[in-house]
Amino acid sequence: MNDDLIGLYRLDKTDVDRAAEALGRAFTDDPLTLFAFPDGVPDDGVMFNFFKVPVKYTLKYGEAYAPSSEIEGVALWLPSGRSAMTFWRMLRIMSLWSMLKMMRRIGFGRMKRMASIGGFLDKAHKRLAPSEHCYLQTLGVDPDHQGNGYASKLLRPMFARLDEQRMPCYLDTLTEKNAAMYEHLGFKVLEKMDIPDTDISAWAMLREPGGI
Repeated sequence: MNDDLIGLYRLDKTDVDRAAEALGRAFTDDPLTLFAFPDGVPDDGVMFNFFKVPVKYTLKYGEAYAPSSEIEGVALWLPSGRSAMTFWRMLRIMSLWSMLKMMRRIGFGRMKRMASIGGFLDKAHKRLAPSEHCYLQTLGVDPDHQGNGYASKLLRPMFARLDEQRMPCYLDTLTEKNAAMYEHLGFKVLEKMDIPDTDISAWAMLREPGGI
């Protein structure tokens, strides 16, 4: 992945904060968020701090796009060889002190709950996905801009590129509603999984080249 996608705004380091804010708002009601914050999401910037990490990581190892410079939504794409956010890769985007500071802001208990689901999904990804693929790490549209077709706008240019490259695309989602949306866009469910020790289900999905 190395050519900017036509019609989209490619994020850079100056966009990290606004992208993290948009994703934080988009995922307030996500099952992972509700599991990590059983008493409600605090209004202390915790979601902003959490999403700064995948945004920074993707800018280092993949590509991040928004519909426009207004950042109505964000799509984070990673090559399969860089999809796992390992400790050593994380150290390339932030210092150990910054990492610990971020974890403290979010809360170690919350981070542990998030990590338990993340680890489960990472194992499923490794087991189910083909050897080389593009990974849709995150897709979110700011609630103020939902219902305007921004999700599709963020996805279709990448699909066109992947079709040319004959490259499949993998994702996982925690809601049946999103799984249905992705099926409409050409993905097929590889496996529906119940995440242990939670009441959360996950859908592992793959789009083959030319899926729609």
